[in-house]
Amino acid sequence: TIMAKKRKEKEKDPVGLFYMIKAIYPMCFSAKPSYYLFIQSVNLFNGIANGADLLVTQIFFDSVYDASVGTGTARGAVIALAAYVALKLAANLLEGARQYTVEAHHQRVAGFMNSKIHQKAARIDPVAYEDPRQLDDIDKAAQGVDSAIYFNAVTSFLYTYHLPYFIFMMIYLHSLKPMLTLCLLFVFVPVLVSHVLRSTVFSGLEDTVAPVRRKYDAYLDAACGKDFYKETRILGAFGYFKGLLSDSVDLLNAAVYSARKRTALIDICFNTLSFMGYGGIVLLSVRYLLAGEISVGAFSAVFTSIGMLFSAMEYFIGTHIGSIADDFGKIRNFLRFLAIPESGRERCEIDKKGVISLEKVSFRYPNAETDSLRNITLTINPGETVAIVGENGAGKTTLVKLLTGLYKPTEGTVRIGNIDISKAEYRSIFENMSGVFQKYQRYALTLRENVRIADFGSGRGDGMIEKLLGENHIDSGNRHVFPEGLDTMLSREFDGTDLSGGQWQRIAIARGFYRDSDIIVLDEPTAAIDPLEESAIYRKFAEIAENKIAVIVTHRLGSAKIAERIIVMQGGEIVETGSHDQLMGQDGVYAAMFRAQAKWYNLCETDVLCQ
Repeated sequence: TIMAKKRKEKEKDPVGLFYMIKAIYPMCFSAKPSYYLFIQSVNLFNGIANGADLLVTQIFFDSVYDASVGTGTARGAVIALAAYVALKLAANLLEGARQYTVEAHHQRVAGFMNSKIHQKAARIDPVAYEDPRQLDDIDKAAQGVDSAIYFNAVTSFLYTYHLPYFIFMMIYLHSLKPMLTLCLLFVFVPVLVSHVLRSTVFSGLEDTVAPVRRKYDAYLDAACGKDFYKETRILGAFGYFKGLLSDSVDLLNAAVYSARKRTALIDICFNTLSFMGYGGIVLLSVRYLLAGEISVGAFSAVFTSIGMLFSAMEYFIGTHIGSIADDFGKIRNFLRFLAIPESGRERCEIDKKGVISLEKVSFRYPNAETDSLRNITLTINPGETVAIVGENGAGKTTLVKLLTGLYKPTEGTVRIGNIDISKAEYRSIFENMSGVFQKYQRYALTLRENVRIADFGSGRGDGMIEKLLGENHIDSGNRHVFPEGLDTMLSREFDGTDLSGGQWQRIAIARGFYRDSDIIVLDEPTAAIDPLEESAIYRKFAEIAENKIAVIVTHRLGSAKIAERIIVMQGGEIVETGSHDQLMGQDGVYAAMFRAQAKWYNLCETDVLCQ
């Protein structure tokens, strides 16, 4: 069943050899057309020149032989030698110019392809990052850039240089003796077939090991990464991750060993056939020479050229085509990433004061068997503050991702004003939106930049930054914590300072408040802050969010009291909605959760939590 599934996926996969050529060649050409055309022209000239070298070599040897036996003149031999030298000199000069151009062109193409990756990442739906297969493609896309450039260089060299040379050789050998042409096919066809088979093996290998490599990277980060090392060592978990790392390495090595073993057997079989073809050409050439059916010059040209061609092709195919075969999977990942369906969103004007409405919205993550959200209908009016509460896994964060337009609903529609935001370009949505999230970012920037980055072009000065930091209990004037004030670098990696999790969280909140917007989302941004201070932050948030649409996602129901409306989620559905007093009066899910939390804090009679 597993093999059948893999075969079915392979049949659907469009990234084959011809697809690669069709996709990669235009990119290499577009990066710098003049360089690309020059490189291919020189390749073609050298291929034809090497073919013409056969005739010049034959003429030269025949002229020397004729002069030595008195049937020709030394002048003819000198002319033939001059033609041979001129041809070689022109080819070498052009090859030098080609090598320089190839290096310059490689840099251009690499930049062009990497820009394609970044542009693509900006256009695909973020939900693609929830699909493990697409994560593999994304993770390996950048690694495929050099492999794709190399693929273009090698394959174009094959048909602009080696193919003309090979065709010239076949015509020349056929003009001497047709049997020599057949032997020539026996030399090269087996080598080409063997490397086609190699590419199939290594393409399958890349598909197999890419997920394992991602796991290896994750385990390595958990064992040694700076974000994990404290907890990993304190809990004594290093040995556990070391075991996982060892298992991953074993899986990788086993897969690579199996692939190498198969390709070694393929090489042995087909290289034997190729050597037999080479031996056939040599034996037949000797026979024809002894029989007087070909001249000494023709024999010398054939013997010399076939030996050089065989060595060159064996190196070219064995080294370059072999490398392409090994990297075939990386190229496929690069092209698969570029082929991921785009969001198809368009630039539009969204009413900044518009109503947010969800109509019968459902959502399912990629490869999931059930919906995370089901049949959600909701309206949030301008100036309204809404809190979304519920247990872990209830669908709160997923609902926020749909409200903000990050994810498209599987069914139903999400609108801001009259605009279906699943069709609106992200810039159109986000230019009027701000947010603070539980997984906030710690930017290796100065304190000022960590706040100002949220709305860099707004022109708001240090006064606003200081005000927001102060409201979130961050004193930039404290020289023990911030020795250079707002100019303090918040990263020890750059000779700066580091902060506690709570301090970073307060800076993230100030960053979200700094952005001038009409829609603001707080998705559990106060996890590292104690409940009493959190209550003060949310009260300040209520002031800042006045006349704006504000959405709060929180586990702490005491903080939800500031909202005009509380939405209670359970199992991906909205089960209750209303103000705090209304929901307490209903004595349903919300009331039970609230009383349980109040009892846990032991504050029900005395604290603002239950007031």
